[in-house]
Amino acid sequence: MNVLILTADYPPIEGGISTVTVQVARELARAGHEVTVVAPYFPGQAEFDALEPVSVVRYRGYHAGWLRLFPMWAASLPRLKRADVLLGINVGCGGLIGRVTQLFRRVPYVTFAYAYEFLKFPKWSPWAWLLRSIYARSRLVVAISRFTRDQLVTFGAPEEKVVVILPGAPAVRPPSETRVEHVRHRYVLDSGPIVLAVGRFVRRKGQITLVRALPRILSRVPDAHLVLVGQGPRMYEVIQEAYALGVRDHIVLPGRLSDKEVAALYEACTVFALPTGEDAGGQVEGFGLVFVEAQAYGKPVVAGRSGGVVDAVVDGETGLIVDPGNAEMLADAILRLLEDSALARRLGENGRRRVETELNWTAFTRRLLEALEARL
Repeated sequence: MNVLILTADYPPIEGGISTVTVQVARELARAGHEVTVVAPYFPGQAEFDALEPVSVVRYRGYHAGWLRLFPMWAASLPRLKRADVLLGINVGCGGLIGRVTQLFRRVPYVTFAYAYEFLKFPKWSPWAWLLRSIYARSRLVVAISRFTRDQLVTFGAPEEKVVVILPGAPAVRPPSETRVEHVRHRYVLDSGPIVLAVGRFVRRKGQITLVRALPRILSRVPDAHLVLVGQGPRMYEVIQEAYALGVRDHIVLPGRLSDKEVAALYEACTVFALPTGEDAGGQVEGFGLVFVEAQAYGKPVVAGRSGGVVDAVVDGETGLIVDPGNAEMLADAILRLLEDSALARRLGENGRRRVETELNWTAFTRRLLEALEARL
């Protein structure tokens, strides 16, 4: 099958949607399909593209907002003639191109739904009407969680078109002991348990709640360290709070790291925690890939009850779920895992088994193909 993937999110862009694009493209290629990815241009990406098992076509104009639709379309046109199916990773770009393509060539298209990309529009707005039209004409709409599916149906997408397929984690390649030790030494994490968080510093990720939980954690586990990987607009506020609470010396802020360094920290950490919540504009986690990535390393996780996170973390089975913004509840959950090694080990092992059997990109892509074939 000739698969054309249209996306506005692809490396070097980071985030969950970019991860979906890369992993699905790779899995489709490994399954023997001919895959072309139409993605935004950034300097220095030629080496990355050459190593991918798919054909990558780059278009310019990423920073033009919705106008980038036109260079994406121009790059797609010569390839639409050969496509058997089009995957519109972003409904407002790839999905729209798929919808318009139906007017002159009957290429079936699939759209993907995360949450905020449709929730941000009032149901009566022209944009909402357009998105509903795109969803309605899709051969299949992939929702990444039950929360996303329920919100999508309420938004007006046809329920019979929507299928829930939970994302996952890539196969783990355990970092060497040397790399793990190097990361420990580099960030002065040679002793004491490590609480790790990975995510962009925005309100809904909850890093500031982790900082506010730290004094209570240190009162019982005084050698604990909190490692907050990432960057973002609320980073300065988090640092200010750490100084105000007198816990700055127990927090490591390494910024953006390579995948290998993040893997070493996953391997080294005792607990992964990110008390996800909701942004002022109502944006929530559609799923929460970082929780599944941590579980792939056999780590117990603590998550905030937000959006589709309850599909990524099974409360009491693969991790613990707390109320967003509740620093005391968060501290108690983390302390449970730091002080009860048997519980932490059980949750971590359950999480790893779930990743190996269910929450992985091979399973995601297989379910995608099965759902698509049933509708072709």
